[in-house]
Amino acid sequence: MLPALSGPPLHFGSTLWYAGSDFLMTTIQLPNADAKLVYLALQYHLARPGSELDAQSKRPKEHGLAAIAEELERQLQLAVATIDMNDEQRRQLNEALSGAINQVKSSALLAGRGRSMVPAFDAALRRLFPEVADEPENALPLAGELLALRRRLAGSAAPPNDAPPSTSKRPWWRLWGRG
Repeated sequence: MLPALSGPPLHFGSTLWYAGSDFLMTTIQLPNADAKLVYLALQYHLARPGSELDAQSKRPKEHGLAAIAEELERQLQLAVATIDMNDEQRRQLNEALSGAINQVKSSALLAGRGRSMVPAFDAALRRLFPEVADEPENALPLAGELLALRRRLAGSAAPPNDAPPSTSKRPWWRLWGRG
């Protein structure tokens, strides 16, 4: 059985503009259990071909997730890991968490018949969560923890400051009305 992976809530620290950059960076502090889950999702993301290429230019992304994975790996033994991410990186992390959820579920279902199609993910899963290596069905609760983390990260995204407040208050029964 997996130990309880719920820990202190995520902490979103300061939001900074970096000089010479158009990106707004947010500092995120992750408890150790959440840091392991994020690192696992990053391993899934980085193992996919072309994941760190810009869609238009086909060149390596200036602000991808590879640097975050390196920084997070150095902090995996700490009680709290701190990473800086911009909005695009948070969007990519959300996609990576979704993919990792599917991979974790499939690794539990394919127990004894095969391994993940993403070897780096499989190795990271077994290294970070040795109980899954011993009993592959222990991966299913891990999928739930990944989903909970994904929801916490998505729910904590700050709305843009320049978004105007909604002023249209149309009665709920006027679904067909204009404006």
